[in-house]
Parts: sequence; C-alpha cells; structure tokens
Amino acid sequence: MLRFDFRPYCRPFCQPLQTAHGLWAKRTGLLLRFEDEQGQVRFGEVAPIPWFGTETQAQARAFCDRFPRHFAPEQIDQIPDNLPACQFGFSAVSPLSREAALRLHPQSLSQAWERDWPLENFGDAPRDMCALLPTGAGALQGWRSLWQRGHRTFKWKIGVVAVAEELALFQKLVETVPPELRLRLDANGGLTPDAAATWLAACDRAPITIEFLEQPLPPATILDWLSQIAGRFQTAIALDESVATLQQLQRVYQQVGDRGVYVVKPAIAGDPQQLLDFCLRHRLDVVFSSALATPVGRNRALELAQRSWAAGLPQRALGFGVSHWFADDWASLSEAALWARL
Repeated sequence: MLRFDFRPYCRPFCQPLQTAHGLWAKRTGLLLRFEDEQGQVRFGEVAPIPWFGTETQAQARAFCDRFPRHFAPEQIDQIPDNLPACQFGFSAVSPLSREAALRLHPQSLSQAWERDWPLENFGDAPRDMCALLPTGAGALQGWRSLWQRGHRTFKWKIGVVAVAEELALFQKLVETVPPELRLRLDANGGLTPDAAATWLAACDRAPITIEFLEQPLPPATILDWLSQIAGRFQTAIALDESVATLQQLQRVYQQVGDRGVYVVKPAIAGDPQQLLDFCLRHRLDVVFSSALATPVGRNRALELAQRSWAAGLPQRALGFGVSHWFADDWASLSEAALWARL
C-alpha cells in the first residue's frame, strides 16, 4: 500500500505570457506526495491546461480530494482518460511499485524496469533546451541573455498581433541573431490559412534555420489544410494543441503519419508509459515540451524524454527552457524542499 497526500500551488509568471489563447498570468496545479511502507517517497504533479483539452484545475482538485489516502498501486490504472494531467501526476508511483516488486519478485521484474534512469547530466545543458523568447518586440533583445547562457534553439510565439507587424519583427530578428541560431515559431492555432502560408514562405526565405512552424491553425481545421499545402513549403509543420493528449495523438497519427513533427507535453498527455510505447512503436519525430509545471513535473517529464532518447528517437532540443519566466527560486529547490515550501 502507498500513502498519498497533495498540496495546491500558485506560481505567478514574471510577466503574463501572451498567446493566441489570451494572457496567462499564473501557473496553478497540485503537487502529489507518495510514500511506501518502507518510507520511500516519490513526488508527482498535476498541472492541467484546460484550453489544451485537459481537465480543469477544479476537476483535478476534486479527483484528488476523492482519491483514497492509502491505496494499492494498481488503482492508478483506473484513472479515466478525461483526466490526463491526473494520469501523469499519479504515474509517479511507478518507481515505488518497482521497488516493491524487486523486494517480492526480483526475478519476475519486467524488462521496462530493469534499469534506473538518473537525471544527472541529462537535459540540463542549455544546448539541449529550447528557450522561450518574450512575445512581440521583446524578442529582439530577449534572445541575447539566453544565448549567453548557452541556448542555441529558441521558440517565439506568434499570432498575438497583426501579421504584418509580426512579420516585420521576425525579419529584424532573423537578421540580427547569429546564423547558427535555430528558431521555432509557435502560433498556438491562432493563424488563418492565408496567414500561415505567408509565414511559411517567410520561413523558407529566412537566413537562419527555422526548425518548424508550430500549430499554425486550430485543431479543427489544420489536418485538411496540411493536405492542401503538401509539398508547397520547405519549413516543417509541428502539431501541438492537436496532439495534447495521448488519445488526440493516436487519432491525428492515423491521418498524418510520419509527416511533420509532434510536440508533446508529457505533463498533460496522460499515462507516460503508454505515451512512450506509442512514440516508440511508430518512431515519431517528437519534441518533448514543458507545460510550465514546477521542477517536480519537469523531472518526471525529463525521465520520459530520456527513455525516448535512449531508445533512439530523434534528439531534438527539449522544450523546457522556461525557468526564466518565473521570479521565484523553485528551480533551485529539491522536490522535498518544494513540497515543504507549500
């Protein structure tokens, strides 16, 4: 049996994050604590983003309120698919279950658990991390300090002001930055088909590498549009909001297949083992990305990314270079210290 407890958190951004979905001023979620009968502790995180198709914060809180404070590990398999952030958070009990299995059945442990995956020296190098730039004109200077820290891949959110204005800023940006800088553009589904085509043409002409244009159109219309523009542009298209959960990813893959890049936020995608199995089975070109969670959720997501890299999936820069968006010191705290802080 495992013991369960949780605590809510609220973490303001240094400045509101402007996206095509509107202004996002603070990150809220739940930290989870699990303890087994030998006193070993593991932390998880539930960090919903409802506009990506997850449960709401209130729904996640209600589920945690109802969940038994003492439970058997197999009970997490009963968490429904309409609570993907909860599925991810509670999946943190798996290593505790593994330790119990080792004690009871050391010879029958499955292949998936035969090796530890320490986070040390993985994903912490800035070159492995894509850093999120300020929106609008702030990007023209915002890249400099991040470049000095060692980042070489950057994301800039577009679709927040008029297309002509953003294209002018884009032209200034790509002419200013070093030629080896790699840029990802994220529209959060906020463009029209004509605007998206204009952006793709500009990306094709850019003097630096535009790694991809992310989610240019809303999920309801982008798949048909992808078929219409097939072969017209060199710049890759990445899907994000369209594949926010594992169920969405499975449906979209049936139509898109290996064309394009899949941006996956493990913290909101659902059960991470099922997610990894799907990505490996189809050898997807995946970018694992942050859901702007705390270091607890970040660590659990990086464990998944590490397994994918070890299994041979493409090693694209991880989308976790977001700590500079918070004014607190949480990134420097251990998981236990962060729990104690709440």
